[in-house]
Amino acid sequence: MPAFSTPPACPSPDGHRIVPDDQGRFVWGNGVISLAFEATADHPVSMIGMSGQGMTPTSPDGVAQRDAKPIVEISTPITGSNDNRLELAETLAGQQLRFDHARATTPPRHDDMTPYRLEITQTASFDALQPHGRTFGDEATEHTDSSPCPAQCPSGITVTSVFEAYPGVSAARTYTRISADAPFIVEAISSCNLTLPMDANDCDTEHATILWADSAWAVENDWHAAPLRDTTLRDRSFAINPGISSSVFARRSTSTWSTGTSQPDGVLELARLDRKPVCSVMWQIEHNGAWTWEIGENFPGLRVAAFGPEYRDHQWWTTVDPEHPFETVPVSFAIAAGDWQQANAEMTFQRRALRRAKAIELGRSNEFTHMQHTVVYNDYMNTLFGDPRLDKELPLIDGAAKVGADVFCIDAGWYDSTDGGWWNMVGEWQASDNRFGDMGLAGLAETIRVRGMGLGLWLEPEVVGIGSPLASSLPDEAFFMRHGVRVSDSGRYLLDFRSPAARDHVTRTVDRLIDEFGVVFFKFDYNTIPGVGTELNASSAGEGLLDHCRAYLDWLDDLRRRHPDVMIENCASGAMRADYAQLSRLDMQSTSDQCDPLVYAAIAAGAGLTILPEQQGNWGYAQQEMDDETAILTLAAGILGRLYLSGFLDRMDDNRLALVRDAIALHRTVLQSQQSLVPWWPAGLPDFNGDWLVAGLRPAANSNDDGYLTVWRRSGDASCSFALPDHVGLEQVFPNPDAPEHAPSAKPWSFTRGDDGMVTLTAGTTDVPSARIFRITR
Repeated sequence: MPAFSTPPACPSPDGHRIVPDDQGRFVWGNGVISLAFEATADHPVSMIGMSGQGMTPTSPDGVAQRDAKPIVEISTPITGSNDNRLELAETLAGQQLRFDHARATTPPRHDDMTPYRLEITQTASFDALQPHGRTFGDEATEHTDSSPCPAQCPSGITVTSVFEAYPGVSAARTYTRISADAPFIVEAISSCNLTLPMDANDCDTEHATILWADSAWAVENDWHAAPLRDTTLRDRSFAINPGISSSVFARRSTSTWSTGTSQPDGVLELARLDRKPVCSVMWQIEHNGAWTWEIGENFPGLRVAAFGPEYRDHQWWTTVDPEHPFETVPVSFAIAAGDWQQANAEMTFQRRALRRAKAIELGRSNEFTHMQHTVVYNDYMNTLFGDPRLDKELPLIDGAAKVGADVFCIDAGWYDSTDGGWWNMVGEWQASDNRFGDMGLAGLAETIRVRGMGLGLWLEPEVVGIGSPLASSLPDEAFFMRHGVRVSDSGRYLLDFRSPAARDHVTRTVDRLIDEFGVVFFKFDYNTIPGVGTELNASSAGEGLLDHCRAYLDWLDDLRRRHPDVMIENCASGAMRADYAQLSRLDMQSTSDQCDPLVYAAIAAGAGLTILPEQQGNWGYAQQEMDDETAILTLAAGILGRLYLSGFLDRMDDNRLALVRDAIALHRTVLQSQQSLVPWWPAGLPDFNGDWLVAGLRPAANSNDDGYLTVWRRSGDASCSFALPDHVGLEQVFPNPDAPEHAPSAKPWSFTRGDDGMVTLTAGTTDVPSARIFRITR
């Protein structure tokens, strides 16, 4: 059960009030994660402690973090920051907030999908938010007006910080709500502003390590680790130059490719002098648009702040008033004892909880469970590349049925009647009248069903090509607008989902495709972006973009309620929008458009830090012309995630088809226990450019299931060594050792164990790249 610093008041439907102790402190949590707060009359509420899985629980009497920062930062044009070098920290509006009350609710017993919930409400008078001179040191949070409640502050702002924690998970989800008694302009407001528990764990900045990921088209999930002092957070000699540092380590997204340049996730490992990690904290911003996160150094300590859109980077601002409150985008954070892999395991549980809770909310729990086991074949990658035609599709359908696929997805081009206009003509989504012969798309769909598979279609619902008749029939308000003209990107207009006309068009389209062709799977793609946003019916372009992003999520929710049994893949030129606003709602994520299986191995190896294994649509596009080792390496990328099949299956001989069937059979075995497994990297963080890559799934603490390990040798040495506990062993499961004839030229790998707890794998050949999958036996 969660711990509180004082007994709760009488229960009520809205929960109970939490009364801070004599020091102004209270603790909240779910029995695994615990958060300690301090709320005094002359300072804003701050987070003075945090603990999680495997750690000593924080308490009101525990070690409070020095220089703990406000739990909310607010930037306004009339107040700004107390430090002009830090636009998103030390904000004067955030420092003027004062505690009003806190309220907590507890889920019903045996309900693991209703979160524990905490709301901390603070207020500030408009008088306190007027411009005043810069203050220094302890004066920075002092002001003559420190009234603690709305009764004494009849005119001002009210800010509520919400924390939610699912039972048994060492993670919390947080967001911020703000309202005002009169119009009040906000240019930035944090979703999350964590002060990390450095003092309680005897850690310091000098021994902290940061993990972050870069991303670009076809090179997603490129994770890095570095000592924090080797980044922009340099040691400026605090003994001589006291006060908060103006250095930050930051990452951001500027439009709707939310994972197009950087990941909205990060991890900090906190360590002592020996650099052995004591605990780790991971965070993720759950937004399908613009965001920023930054790490800053306190005096002493570290903070992690996460924002949705803000003015500096995204041209966002909004006006709150009594009729128009504002709520930030949500952020999840996880904490656990040990290294980054422990924090990532807890974030894995958090992501699963978010997905299942959303499925329950949308009334599709049974369908959600069923779709965890679906195997999809798609005709695009390294195969038809957007040129589907009857004579090409029929052999592929036959091949996909032979290997046992559940869904056959026809990718881009099924609507193109102009022989090449599939890019600029999109929008109407009518079946091509010249690609599928006399049977048409409807007849092809029936052929797919006769062969025991469901029909999938590629769709890019958020765009209209500039050559489409729909571009003329829809009003301007249905599109992103700036400077009085429609926003166009690469020959497409971007639909604005705030517009009823835009939403009605897309809803009719999806409903018609389901009714007319019996679609059971959609691949929703997103290849163009609108930039900073839209100025139409918005205070700022950034506000228009945020409202559109939220309207699109609402549209997705409505679609899933009405068609709970239709599976949806999330794609955006690969994984350019792989955030958990999208992925909490959708079933599967294309991890890349990468066509080279050697590079794809690196993308798949790092995907477990970003995407749940059961959502990682890693392409397996084996071909007949590949040698056995290359075919094995290609298929290995998807088996421990969601094997996303492609390739010319119709051109394969019996042995190659049998190899694909072996991959699918093992994949289905993995899927049976995948929900109880967490990502695992026994050789450490995968090096995107490394010769060897090692990534797998290990059982969670309460699981008796087997784990799995995929090992790729792309070049270099014949052997790779890593630590493996003495009580576990490795058993090769792919390629199937009981059927060597399915890959007759594949050379056996060898496995040896040393006295130092290390195991060594040696590839059978160094002439070509190779890969193997092992079961972890106990």
